[in-house]
Amino acid sequence: MSAVIGLDLSCLEATPETGVERYARRLAEHLPDAAPEKQFLILTRPGRPVPVVREPARVVSVPSILPRLGWRETALPRALKRLGVSLLHAPVAAIPLRAVVPRVATIHDVPSRGDPGFEGRLSRNRLRLFHAVRAAKRIIVPSSATRAALIELEPRCEPRIRVIHHGVDPDFRPEGIPLKRSRYGIPDGVPYLLWVGTVRQRKDPLVLVRAFASLAEIHEDLHCVVCGDARMDETTLRAPVVGTQAEGRLLLAGYAAREDLPDLYREAVCLVLPSRLEGFGLPALEAMACGRPVVTSKDPALRELVGDAGLSFETGDATDLASTLNGLLQDPAQAEALAACARVRAAGYSWGACARAHASVYDELL
Repeated sequence: MSAVIGLDLSCLEATPETGVERYARRLAEHLPDAAPEKQFLILTRPGRPVPVVREPARVVSVPSILPRLGWRETALPRALKRLGVSLLHAPVAAIPLRAVVPRVATIHDVPSRGDPGFEGRLSRNRLRLFHAVRAAKRIIVPSSATRAALIELEPRCEPRIRVIHHGVDPDFRPEGIPLKRSRYGIPDGVPYLLWVGTVRQRKDPLVLVRAFASLAEIHEDLHCVVCGDARMDETTLRAPVVGTQAEGRLLLAGYAAREDLPDLYREAVCLVLPSRLEGFGLPALEAMACGRPVVTSKDPALRELVGDAGLSFETGDATDLASTLNGLLQDPAQAEALAACARVRAAGYSWGACARAHASVYDELL
């Protein structure tokens, strides 16, 4: 009888889809082909999004009136026993306290004291992270940077960590249809800098806005497009450009529709990711696959991913970012060379390879 692998996708939200959720969905979609000898059960909560999977994988809704935490500690363990699950993988750092079966957790990043977004040592997320680090039989991380941060947090977990990079969807490619710019308020024909991701403090969007405020004085038609679910006050975000030439050219476009993302990347001058903490940096990989230069902070995970296919600036330094972007804008040959390098680098990442690597981790425990 084949092994039964449970994949807990209770982390999925309807919208907006984050990079973590895209990883979880793609894993569910590609695992059946990566390990056809295994049976995969995609475990969800009632009323939550259901991924589309191919047989022999199937989706099982585990009923409970409890919120997610209660569901994970009561309904989920009972379902694992009833369904004959051999191993449970949670694509986030949230695994049941009770060791009903061997557990695998994916830990995407490790905020530490002083980082934006650090909620305190006794916060629910921090306690959940500590439990996953100590209890999971294997810990999957998307980058060597996250691996190093985990080992610093808990050195004894090192033998259980496996680094598995994310993949990229095939429609992120250099060729495509023109972007319907009116959806995002982007005037036809103007160049624009692009941000993609949740607009929150640890992503450091204000560094980009401050840099853009100075760039707009030099490049009169340059725009800056910020696409992502806003978790910051808009007045705070716009403050650096109020009263400047950049004021009307900073476009807070909100969450970008998934079908528009490849076109947004393709038509941008470059993607800018000024984050202070990343676990992987999926937008950078998507932009690279679309053949666009990427400019990032010196966050270790971003530099690991982008390498020499992009440029970097001192984290948190708006002046350095403005200088880096200005150099790119004034040197089309450099931009083209980076774009070519980005395409080559992105070609080494796929969701199929990601799923096969996960299947190998499951084999270690089975």
